[in-house]
Amino acid sequence: MSGSHKMWCCQVFILVLFAHTILAELHVSAASAGISFDGPSPAQSPDALAPTAKPRRRMYAMCPPQFQRVGTDCYSLVEQRSSWLEAHFFCKDKNANLTEPGKHADRKLRQFLQKQDALSGERDPIWLGATYDHHNNKWQWSMSGRNLSFNAFSQKDPTNPQDNNCAIYDPSLKYRWSARPCSDKLRFICQHKMPKVSGPNRYKIYNRWNATYPNEQANEVVLEIIDPHDNDRRYHRRVKAEGSDEEMIIPARRRNNNNRRNKQQRNPQRNRQNQNQHPNDVNYQPAQQRKRPRPSTVAPPVASSAANPSNDVLSPAPTPQQMTQYDRKLQRQRERERRRQQRKRERQALVRQQRREKQRRQREEQQRLQREEQQRLQREEQQRMLREEQQRRQAEQLAQDAPKSQEVDELRQRSSEDKGNTKEEQEKKLKEEKEKRRQEEQHQEEEARKQQHHQQHLKEQEQQLRELKAKQQRDQQDRDYQQQLRNRELEVLKQHQAEAERQRAADEEAEKLRQERIQKQRELEAKERQKLEEERRKQREEQEAQDRLNDAKRQAEEQRQREEYEKHRQQAKTDRERQLAEAREAKRREELELQETLERQEKERQEQIRREQEEEEKRQELKRLEETRIFEEKELKRLHEENQKREELQRQREREIAQREALEKKLAEEEARLAKEVSAEEREVKRRLEEDIRHAEDARLAKEALERAAEEAKAAEQKRRLETAKKLADEEVQAKLEKKRQDYANRISALSPEDQKKFIEMRKRRKQLKEQKERENREKKLKRIQHAMRLNDDE
Repeated sequence: MSGSHKMWCCQVFILVLFAHTILAELHVSAASAGISFDGPSPAQSPDALAPTAKPRRRMYAMCPPQFQRVGTDCYSLVEQRSSWLEAHFFCKDKNANLTEPGKHADRKLRQFLQKQDALSGERDPIWLGATYDHHNNKWQWSMSGRNLSFNAFSQKDPTNPQDNNCAIYDPSLKYRWSARPCSDKLRFICQHKMPKVSGPNRYKIYNRWNATYPNEQANEVVLEIIDPHDNDRRYHRRVKAEGSDEEMIIPARRRNNNNRRNKQQRNPQRNRQNQNQHPNDVNYQPAQQRKRPRPSTVAPPVASSAANPSNDVLSPAPTPQQMTQYDRKLQRQRERERRRQQRKRERQALVRQQRREKQRRQREEQQRLQREEQQRLQREEQQRMLREEQQRRQAEQLAQDAPKSQEVDELRQRSSEDKGNTKEEQEKKLKEEKEKRRQEEQHQEEEARKQQHHQQHLKEQEQQLRELKAKQQRDQQDRDYQQQLRNRELEVLKQHQAEAERQRAADEEAEKLRQERIQKQRELEAKERQKLEEERRKQREEQEAQDRLNDAKRQAEEQRQREEYEKHRQQAKTDRERQLAEAREAKRREELELQETLERQEKERQEQIRREQEEEEKRQELKRLEETRIFEEKELKRLHEENQKREELQRQREREIAQREALEKKLAEEEARLAKEVSAEEREVKRRLEEDIRHAEDARLAKEALERAAEEAKAAEQKRRLETAKKLADEEVQAKLEKKRQDYANRISALSPEDQKKFIEMRKRRKQLKEQKERENREKKLKRIQHAMRLNDDE
């Protein structure tokens, strides 16, 4: 084709394309003017040529899987029993939150819960997203942190928010609000924002939900826009759900101007609202635009909001590639919460440890104080007993030294009265008594000092004995402890030795079993080899018999064919037939020779293969035997080394045992020597103490003998003096009595006989009165005794 022809074709093509373009523009302008070039369509009447009304735009209200539309939001009633915090995190895993209903939403939600519980028959309370702030004494929403502007708490509810600080829907109060402790296990309801989007924007929502609900079908409701301001974003749009008269309002969108960042900086409250914006919101703008993943969830057909019964199944955790910014934020929050709980547990463990340490120190301090108090009481008791002993001895000494005879005093007083001692004699006697008393006091003080010195000496000796006994006990305890350590070390060495013996026996047993196993393996291999050789021999015999049979058959066949050939050749009438018969016979013979050659080659090949297999088996057998030999050599070498090490360890342990025994023997000799020295020292100390005690006792006895001799001499002197004084006093009394009797006889003799009779009668009567009085006194005394005996019997 020439160049001019090509140019002509291009020009024609451009003209045709231009004509089609002009025709299309004419059709478009005619259609916009209501004109049809093709006439009315069959589906339309001729009157329908006028422009029709524009159809209403459609939108889609979408709820995630497992959620149902109630009013303008999506809700999921979860029958799983959980605490309030577990329910909160469950809803956050679903990119939702515990429900925070407003006034109108609360009324619709209560109706929805009544229907659901009427179908399921449940009557347990349901968690809300409201908690009580004890710092501000107000109820607030947990997700947004705002105080409740509306609440539906029942007036009949007697609960106290100080104890029950998490809100619930209470079916017993007609689904009014109430409160429970946050640790109770109850049902809960999650709330999800219901995005309202156009048809093309549905796939954005599906792509966003694909991470949380992979390959699951959402619940959609078709919305018809009934507001005339459908394209003006300054106004709210009213929409109506398809198939119902329920209307909803879509709020106006904000303008995305260039000063938005400055406005956020100037208005931090709005900035916080944008930060708290849920990521499932269709107007949600992430900080960093990520590449949109390819949707794996297919948009379902338009359908009404059907309930998805599977509310208890947790969705799988999203992968890092599927995680949104909200998921990462939630993950960081969980990590912070986990670290906070870990730090809290560590602090609690530290506080418990410090408390236990403090209690232990307090117990030790109390025990120490108790021991000190007991020691103090023991010391005070010993001191008190010593004081009592000293007082008792002093009292005995004073009782021995003091004058005991009251008769001496009476006689002395009587003699002094009778004699009419003068004042000088009395003063002299007082001075003598004072001097004597002073000497006695000095003697008593000296005796007390000597007694105290003797007791102090005895205490020192007892203290030395106690210290010596304590030292001996400590030495004995140290020796016992060293002996226990040596015994323990010997026991450990003996255990090691016994363990080595057991290990050696186990190794020998294992070696014996291994040898037996190897022997059995060799016997089995020999039997298998013999069996294989027998099978091969039988196969060879069968093959030879088959070959002989085939040779016999072949020879018979050849003989038959030769006979047939001879027969045909004899029957041939012409040379041509003879030639043909000879040619057939030659061909037959060639075929037979070829067949024999092939059979022979096949036999040779089979024999070669058999020989190669046998050689390969022999090589494998030799290789296996060589590996077995090498393994056995290595095993024997290892066992030999282990035996050498074990023997060396055994010899080392024996040497250690011998050294321990020698050391123990040496220590025993040293201990016996020390025991002898200690016993000799104890005997010497005991002997010295006994000598001291004996000397002290002898001195005490000699002193007591001297004191006793002095006391006896003193008592004899006093007795002599008393006897002399008594004799003088008796003589004086006798003289006075004799004088009184003489005077009495003289007075009586001076009386008249009548007076003498009267005096004698008076004396008799006085004597009778005296006897009567004594008799009455005895009777009174006897009566008193009898009365006292009766009282005792009554008691």
